Parts: sequence; C-alpha cells; structure tokens
Amino acid sequence: MKRILSISSVFIGLVIGAGFASGKEIFNFFCLPSRTDFTGIVLATISFGAICFIIMHLSQKCCSKTFDQLIEHLCNSFAPAIKLFMLAFMFSGFFIMFSACGVLAKETFSLSPQWGIWFLALMCFVVFSFDVKGLVAINTVLVPIMLAGMTYVCLSAGLAALPVFSAFESIKTNPLISALCYVSYNTITAGAVLVPLSNAATRKQIICASTVSSFILGITIFIAWLCMNHFFKGLADSEMPLLELASRDGDFSKKCYTVVLFMALCTTAVSYGFGILSKFRFKTRAYRIGASAILCLLAIPLASLGFSTLVANLYSAFGYMGLFWTAFIIIKYLKS
Repeated sequence: MKRILSISSVFIGLVIGAGFASGKEIFNFFCLPSRTDFTGIVLATISFGAICFIIMHLSQKCCSKTFDQLIEHLCNSFAPAIKLFMLAFMFSGFFIMFSACGVLAKETFSLSPQWGIWFLALMCFVVFSFDVKGLVAINTVLVPIMLAGMTYVCLSAGLAALPVFSAFESIKTNPLISALCYVSYNTITAGAVLVPLSNAATRKQIICASTVSSFILGITIFIAWLCMNHFFKGLADSEMPLLELASRDGDFSKKCYTVVLFMALCTTAVSYGFGILSKFRFKTRAYRIGASAILCLLAIPLASLGFSTLVANLYSAFGYMGLFWTAFIIIKYLKS
C-alpha cells in the first residue's frame, strides 16, 4: 500500500501544477460550448491511468533504470532527438512554475513577482539536494492537502452560485482532441519520475497506482469544471480562475487556496527539475547541489515572460507534439 500511495502521489503531483490548480488548464481545455459535455474529462481520466501503467510496464519489460534508458530502448536512432524534446519540455514547465509563483506573490501579497520566483527557486534547490527521496517525500505530504484544498474551494465558492453561460456560444473546440492534448503534455515527461519508481514495484502495484491516480485526477477535474462553468464569463480573462473564485468566497478561502497553489507549484516544479537532473550522472553530492543551483538560476529570467501567455501558447504547442509521443508508446506497448 505504501508503494502504491508513493507512486500515485508522485504522478498526481506531476500533473497538478500551477495550470491545473489555478484552474487555467481545466478552463482552457474542458470548459466547452455544451453545458453538460464532459466526455473529454472521461477520456482524460482513462488516458492518465493508461499512460501511467504503460510507461511503468514498459520500463520493467525493458529493464530500464532511468527514463533515458527507456527512450534509448524504444526509439533507437531517434533517441537523441526525443531526449532533446523531453529536456526542452521539462525546462519549459520548470520556469512556468516559477512564473506562476510570481503571479501568486503579486495577486495575493501585492509583492513584486520576483519575490515569488526567487522563493520557489530556493524551495526547489533544497529539495533537489535530497535526490529522489526528496521528490517522494514532498509529494506524499503535499498532494493530499492540495486535493482537499481544491475540493473545498470548488464546493464552497462555486457550486452554490447561479450559472452564467452566455460566453459559451463564442467558444468552439473538440472535447476529445482537447482531452488528448491535455493528457499528452501532462505525461510527456512522466517517465522521468515513474521509471525510477517502477523498478521496485510489482505489476499489481502498478495497476493499482495507475487506477487510483487517474480516478483522483478525473474527479478533481470534474469538480473544478463544474464549478467554473457557473462563472464562465467572469473567469474568461482570469489568469488564475480558481483563486479568483476563492477570493469571492472570502478571505479565509483565498488564503487557503493560496497555500494550495503554492504546493502545486512546488510538486510540479520539483518533478520537472528532478527529470532534468536525472539526465546527468553526478560523481558526488556537491556536483548535484551545484547543478541544482545552476538550473534554478537559469529558470529565473525566463519566468518573467508571463504565466497566462506561457500556459496558453507554449503548453498547447508541446501538447500537440506530445500526441505523437503518446501514440508512439501506446503502439510500442501493444506490439510488446
């Protein structure tokens, strides 16, 4: 049970980043013209579980110790290009988390965004110093608190309100394509954290962890989707829709959700950073600490580009490219 919870919490922590916890990703990908169309959420839930299982199963089948080894085994001559793509995505996600923390510091505490960016950089640096143990520990503690906080805010701030759907008619998109795009970019680099954890897991544990994590993610997405539909028009231009809803519910809800958002930033930033650092072999802990410091410092200037813009454009672009990777590993799994 402990291993199942560890795997589930790490995978959920990777997915629940700033875009997810702020409501921005869910709003962009799942708030569709139909008031009742949540087929995309169902597809996303199933896809999350399937991808989690496939990655860990292929890792065991290929006897891969790291994500790079799995890529080399699956992609052969295309491995270098795939690795470069993964690295670019992880680094992009890493500094996007920093950017979101800057927005959080500005909107919640009226501070300069640089305060939030530097604070998260420091937190990541500390966790990176403890290797994979730090990754598992922070996700095991923070993920349950994040999920409880998101559910509380959605139920207290959103579901008691009157619905506003006038803006729905101006939005046209395909729910299934949106769902696949959403899952693909959220799982592009999942192997970086799942492959090391799969080494000591049994097949039954992998199946249970995949099922538990996908179910929890699906329920959380559905609750947030239902909540934001009530306020669709008023949230269309918001950088952090769920934080705005929490603010409407009162100062206590806003403070609670600020903590939830910061936890989400930490778990995903740490997951991406760990994925980047796992691509290098450090002779000593001192080398790892030095590399961690350099990684955090490189991300800081890029984090100033703007959270909402980065989520809407950069993540969507990676999502469409990630569809090819998702399709590729599914085909590999079916062939095996």
